[in-house]
Amino acid sequence: MLKAVGICLLIVALAQTALLAARDTAWAQTTLQLDLDKCVDMAVEANTAVIKANYDLDRASNGVLRSASPMIPSLSLQVQQTRFETASVPRVVGDRVLLSDRVYQGTISVSEVVSFGTIMAIFEANAGKHATENYVVSVEHEVAYVARGLYLGVLKARRLLGVGEEAHELSERQFEKAEALLDVGSAVRSDVLKAQVEVSRNELELISARNALRLAETDLRYFLRVEDGVELELDENIDPGRLDLDLDYALEAAKEHRPDIRSSEQSLASTRHGVWRERGGWIPWVAAGWSNRYYAAELPLGLGGVWDDREWTWYMAAGIDLFDGLRTFTSVREAKFARSIAETDLTQLRLDVALEVKRAFYGVEEARQRVKVSEEAVEVAEEELRLAEERYRLGGATMLEQIDSSVSLSEARTSHIEAMYDYLLSLAKLKRAVGKD
Repeated sequence: MLKAVGICLLIVALAQTALLAARDTAWAQTTLQLDLDKCVDMAVEANTAVIKANYDLDRASNGVLRSASPMIPSLSLQVQQTRFETASVPRVVGDRVLLSDRVYQGTISVSEVVSFGTIMAIFEANAGKHATENYVVSVEHEVAYVARGLYLGVLKARRLLGVGEEAHELSERQFEKAEALLDVGSAVRSDVLKAQVEVSRNELELISARNALRLAETDLRYFLRVEDGVELELDENIDPGRLDLDLDYALEAAKEHRPDIRSSEQSLASTRHGVWRERGGWIPWVAAGWSNRYYAAELPLGLGGVWDDREWTWYMAAGIDLFDGLRTFTSVREAKFARSIAETDLTQLRLDVALEVKRAFYGVEEARQRVKVSEEAVEVAEEELRLAEERYRLGGATMLEQIDSSVSLSEARTSHIEAMYDYLLSLAKLKRAVGKD
């Protein structure tokens, strides 16, 4: 009997364990835990702009190989059989005179042509590859910045929703207090109506806050390619860190670290090599080659026969185009135009980056001051609400004053939350402007 009871208890325990495991698995499938760094990594991995940029990098790498292909020696093999109408005519096959109606021949050759334009084309393509590498980094930085903004936007919407819920609860308590005081004759009907209006207004604010949160989470899910049914569990502990930068250092750091500036510099280097590549049409080229030829009236029985009846040749050559119908002249001009455009683009980009850094730097200073002021405003609003509630309880204030104080507190808390997350976003913007991910 005891043994049967023990077996039953063991079965129940195993069933409970299985149920808990199934529940944990289901929870893991419908909940995504994220912190800011993981959010950025997921965004960079899933974003189509980054994927396309990496394809561009693959194409640029292939372009380097393609530009170097003329410098690689070419190897060719040719096999041929020739039949004649008659064999009565003597024919010289190697060092012998034979009467044959057919001849077998095979040739293997290696050739190499070196030109200045080909060498410059390799440098041009390699610089273009480096430009594309920095472009990929620039796209990743932009995607990371957007992901941070969306992540902070969800946290901000959740905090604002909390403020709205607190304001709604406070207005309901004020309404209940006004009704209680009206019942005992210590308040007037208008106080109850004013409190009721405030409850309705906060309900509308709460609806807007919930919708704003849904939209923020929807945008984040879309950017991360996360299904709608997955609940986002975000880490709200974000350390803004210290960004000890003065403006001059930030400007110099941007010139050194911005990937788009480095990409533009490499693009300019590519166009400069392109000018010399086109000038290669005015510079002599050299070529060399080697060939081994088999020629006989019979098919060889083995490699020894091929070697016995073979002959080899080699050559070296050099040449220059004396006149190509102005093709090189016009191509050089086109390459110079491209170089001038690249120089102008780089100059303008440096000016744009300097302006972006200044705007971001001033934005951080403003946001930092707003956080400090808004925090003090919350403390003042909390004290004003406490005093208004006390005066209303003692009959020295009206319900309207109490409602105004609660509205001021809600607005102060909202402004403080917006200031905090604007500060975090402004720090992210400054890091992006400087070129630090």
